[in-house]
Formats: sequence, C-alpha cells, structure tokens
Amino acid sequence: MEMMSGSLTNPQRKFLRRLAHGAPAAMQLGKHGLTPNFYQSFETAITSHELLKLRFVNFQEERKELSAEIVAATGAVLVSMVGHTAVYYRPHPDPEKRKIALPRGSRTTDTSQSV
Repeated sequence: MEMMSGSLTNPQRKFLRRLAHGAPAAMQLGKHGLTPNFYQSFETAITSHELLKLRFVNFQEERKELSAEIVAATGAVLVSMVGHTAVYYRPHPDPEKRKIALPRGSRTTDTSQSV
C-alpha cells in the first residue's frame, strides 16, 4: 500500500475534505462498535468509493481512539474529523480503478483565501 497514515499533504487533505463536504455519511458506527461486520462493510465501502464519511452514532466520547483503531486496522488515512463525523481516504489497490486523483505538489494554484 503506497499511502501511509498521515502522508497526505495539506492541499491533498483540503481537496478530499472538499469532495466529502456535501456527501452524506456512508456508514454509521453504532452500539455494536468495531465488530468484524463493521470492518467488512468498511473495507467494501472504502475499496469501492476510496473516500468514506463515517458518523459516530454511539461512542462519541471515544471517537478519536476508535478512529485510530480504524486507521490501524484498515490502512486508511483519517482526512478530517468534525464533530461526530470522520472522513477516511484510501486509494483503490488497482491504479487502473482509482476514482480520485489527488493533486500533486506541496502547493496548489488555489487563489481563494481563508478568513
């Protein structure tokens, strides 16, 4: 796997956050927690979509620890966590089937400025 945890540049994270912004949460982590069924569903979803939004329905207080476990178990990268929703990214293992092309380089030509 070429993408290691935390290896995204800031422009790449910004790009992925922008892609995930309007999308609803594709999965929810509920009362059963991190079960083998959860991981199987996560693997299927992230392999097909590459970018996955996860809502922590239960376990809101433990979301950071659970998110670290998900990253360690799946090889996905935590893009962002806002409130009770986390966004994960993992490129498709087959380069021919990748849907998301990350921007290259350390800087983008984005002329918008944050206030």
